[in-house]
Amino acid sequence: MPGSAYLDVTDLVEFLQRRESVSGVQRVIAETAPLLIDPPTNAVPVVLDRGRGAFVALDSGETDVLIQAGARSASDTSRDLLASTATSCLQRAAVAAPIAIDEHSVLVFLGAVWISDALMMAARDAHAQGAKSVYLLYDLTPVLETGHTAAVNRLFERYLGLVLDTASAVPAISESSRRDLEHYARQRQRDLPPGSVTGLPCGITPGQHAEGARPWPRPYALFVGTVEARKRHLLALQAWQALIEQFGAGNIPDLVCIGRLGWHADAFLDRYVATKGLEGKVSVLSESVSDAELSDFYRHAQFTVYPSRYEGWGLPVSESLAFGKVPVVSRNSSIPEAGGPWAVYVDGDDPAEFARVVAAEALSDERRTHHETRIREGFVDRTWQQVAEAIEHDIALARTQEGRPPVNPQVELGREYMLAVGSAAPDAGYADQYLRHVQDERTSPLLGQLRRDDDLAVVDTALIGTFGSPQTWGYELRPGCHADLRITRPVDGPLVVLFATRSMPGVVRIDAVGPGGPVNEEVYLGSVVTLPLGDGKAGEPALVRLTCTDASDSIEGFIGLRSFVVLRADDLQAQVLAHKAAAEALRQELDFLQNTRSWKVTAPLRRMKGRGA
Repeated sequence: MPGSAYLDVTDLVEFLQRRESVSGVQRVIAETAPLLIDPPTNAVPVVLDRGRGAFVALDSGETDVLIQAGARSASDTSRDLLASTATSCLQRAAVAAPIAIDEHSVLVFLGAVWISDALMMAARDAHAQGAKSVYLLYDLTPVLETGHTAAVNRLFERYLGLVLDTASAVPAISESSRRDLEHYARQRQRDLPPGSVTGLPCGITPGQHAEGARPWPRPYALFVGTVEARKRHLLALQAWQALIEQFGAGNIPDLVCIGRLGWHADAFLDRYVATKGLEGKVSVLSESVSDAELSDFYRHAQFTVYPSRYEGWGLPVSESLAFGKVPVVSRNSSIPEAGGPWAVYVDGDDPAEFARVVAAEALSDERRTHHETRIREGFVDRTWQQVAEAIEHDIALARTQEGRPPVNPQVELGREYMLAVGSAAPDAGYADQYLRHVQDERTSPLLGQLRRDDDLAVVDTALIGTFGSPQTWGYELRPGCHADLRITRPVDGPLVVLFATRSMPGVVRIDAVGPGGPVNEEVYLGSVVTLPLGDGKAGEPALVRLTCTDASDSIEGFIGLRSFVVLRADDLQAQVLAHKAAAEALRQELDFLQNTRSWKVTAPLRRMKGRGA
């Protein structure tokens, strides 16, 4: 479907497959996707087939159930239907024909692209085919804060590289997020693609759910948000301790915290447990709270607090306003955009100051009533139609732009780049574990070099193709799939590129085409694939395409790529070292197989078949 706008809904479909109710990022997709697949955009919803690294269009039935119907307000009764439809959709995508992508296509990503390296690789391949890309930016939390795991932080750095390399437009949910991305790009001397600011409507509003029973037995203030260091639950607890000391426990409301347990919240949780929640004045509800129950918590709260130190938007702030409750919040990042002139702001991170503002503006009946009147008379929530129109504007803008040119990174001659992400190093206090980690995961398979931290920055831009989901050892290349190596030549003269393959039983057939001429050969898995890059001058681009044409004689049905290194064509010493390393790895693999029980048990059968013992 050339010339179409394609809307990636992989994030949402996989979320629904797990029978989870939509929230956060997935709610944005669920609410805006139905508006974007209608005129004037007429976007085609697509999902990623992870096995082939290819996008497949949803059929009309899948679109009706997953996009048009129940995903926006999934009830318990519809969750099973959504999950079964999502599962069938992903199974069908594994065998369906991929969409046709060309220079007139626009791919739109509204989801959490940064948590899926497979999706990022597929987006790069679509860009290499000429597609223009639009990414909705939420925030830069993983690179500006320590609010996530190290693995998420690494993936997010790769995601920002993808955006700056390939995006034709980057709408953002707030002015703050746009400024953060602009600063990030400027630090790296990169151009920032254009983009609108969408804002976000409330996820929960008073009219969505009928009023239920009062959800808490005593007066309370509400704190909605994932329990993680960035949200500063510890600051709120310390402020409540100060309020108790000043006014007495019986004269202040409880603090009810609703949110799942996240990352780096140990300081708060230690204090919370040690003080028994300030003897019952602070409570944490980390199990699932339904939207209807959360509505009742908002509806009956005296006021809300949100001392987060960084946000991309701050939905609990605008949700508090929608329910007519005054939010006492930190003044930073995007929070003033969500709170507008109706929120009460606190500067800095001093618990005593936060407690002072709460006492003056929220505990005071007169001041609280004053703020509630202003909210009732002035606050108007955004709509999902406004969000969709901002994204539609950027899709139209991307259509008129020239596509971003492909990136040909500069590689170091003789440096081996590993394709596996690798795990974090173990505690250096355990030397035996650390040595195994260095030898097994940080040492390259061909030349025995130590992995560098910036390997993936080069790999992401140099090796682009239709890969399966990345594995702990590298990339899968299945029959019919391709891998394009795009580099800037590091030196003058003829060059070759060597690929290390995964040591597994079997043979595959490959085709390759590039400036050094065609290659068509059988490859024993675990051996080295050598492809000529031809002659040229330093600074010129070089491209070679490797295609797996047949893997029927292999155990796993694909060729596994572990690393690559670019060498001078006449550097025979390095090439011999690489082949020796591959042969040694194959020998170790064979030794392992021959010492397994299954190998010994099947020896008579192999002798009978004439295949050796």
